[in-house]
Amino acid sequence: MKRILVLLIVLIFYVSSTYAQTPEKSGKKKRCPKCNKTEITYITGNIYCLQDGTKMVSETDDIDTSETTREAKTEESQEISKSLDDEVFQKIEKYIQSANSLREIQNDYNGALDLYKKALELDPERSSLHWYIAGVYWKLNNHKKALEHLERCRNLMPQIPEELNEVDDFIGKIVEYLNVEEKRKLASKRIEDRRAIMEEALKNNKDKWEEMALVPAGEFAMGSSEEDFIPEEMPQHAVNLDAYYIDKYEVTNAQYWEFLEYMERTGDHSKCSPSEPLNKSHLPGNPYRGYEYKYYNYPDYPVTRIDWYDAYAYAAWAGKRLPTEAEWEKAARGTDGRRFPWGNVWEIKFCNVGTSADLPIAVGSYEEGNSVYDCYDMIGSVSEWCNDWYHPEYYYNSPRKNPKGPLEGTGKRIIRGGSMFAQNVYKLRCAVRMFGEPSDRNKSVGLRCAKDTN
Repeated sequence: MKRILVLLIVLIFYVSSTYAQTPEKSGKKKRCPKCNKTEITYITGNIYCLQDGTKMVSETDDIDTSETTREAKTEESQEISKSLDDEVFQKIEKYIQSANSLREIQNDYNGALDLYKKALELDPERSSLHWYIAGVYWKLNNHKKALEHLERCRNLMPQIPEELNEVDDFIGKIVEYLNVEEKRKLASKRIEDRRAIMEEALKNNKDKWEEMALVPAGEFAMGSSEEDFIPEEMPQHAVNLDAYYIDKYEVTNAQYWEFLEYMERTGDHSKCSPSEPLNKSHLPGNPYRGYEYKYYNYPDYPVTRIDWYDAYAYAAWAGKRLPTEAEWEKAARGTDGRRFPWGNVWEIKFCNVGTSADLPIAVGSYEEGNSVYDCYDMIGSVSEWCNDWYHPEYYYNSPRKNPKGPLEGTGKRIIRGGSMFAQNVYKLRCAVRMFGEPSDRNKSVGLRCAKDTN
């Protein structure tokens, strides 16, 4: 009995002395991340919440400057954060799966909407959730809300054409169902959004896009020989040109936008072609999509769907002019009669060709395919308007010095440079001649400008 009593006294003394050597402030305050219950503990290892068994995290009042301790806390915090993120992620995925099931199998759009919204509360920056919600609102005939979520989806997505095209198509579909006032507000927003994009692009790239190449005076071989047997490209003949400048790049959407802003602000048609139709609008596009078409939101794409009058007016406004057919061909093939701007052997990797109407075609993307005068995209990308009238037999009697095309109108203007939509390599040679009515607009035709040296 005495031995037990002695041991008990020793134990009490040991515990008391241990607690006395540990100041109260050194205790660790820990919190349960799940139920927020807190308690102070002197145990250095892991402890777990008595209520739900979750590992408790440290909330010590001590100021510990130890690097090791800070690293340990950081790792612990990251581990907890990852655990919580995984839990949230799984919850979001369950909401989406259940909502998809309601929408696709049961056609329960209201039920699906509720679940998508719950997922959105947990992750408001997930673009796909806005896409799903827009689709449900579309089915519920709430076009205004569908449009709101599509706009949000678009802003959150990577700003890459291929990624945005599907969203833009959906937006275009919904706009048709809006009332006049809603359409007007959306159009105003589109104008301001485009303005911001274009002004930023011009600020960063205008000087580069307006660079011109000097083509020195001299003779070159124009047209094709008998072996190609293309009547309108024959005969091949020597042409002597004075020196001139030509744009290194095709005119971009951003550059043309600046021209349109000027025309809208001033209504000044004094530099336009005298033959252009009355009340001519220089907006590019087609009757179905017009200038609102998403293509024109990309500032570094070559402007397309412009007619000859548009090209003439832009060039004059820019203090330049359209190149003659002979000037265009010399800038493309040099003085050695080459078939392509880079030489006589076809290389698909040297130019921008394809069959998709939505293929990205930023100007200047294929430097390896430049001409000897450092001009980009002379073939591939888009074809380009020239100043001349077209006649299939013009080469038989054209002047040797500075030819400018037929003196009398033929109803067709020259177009040069096979575009990305060309059906075969033969249509991509430097010597290929094409034509169109001055009022024609096509997705494959743009322009570049030229300028005299004096």
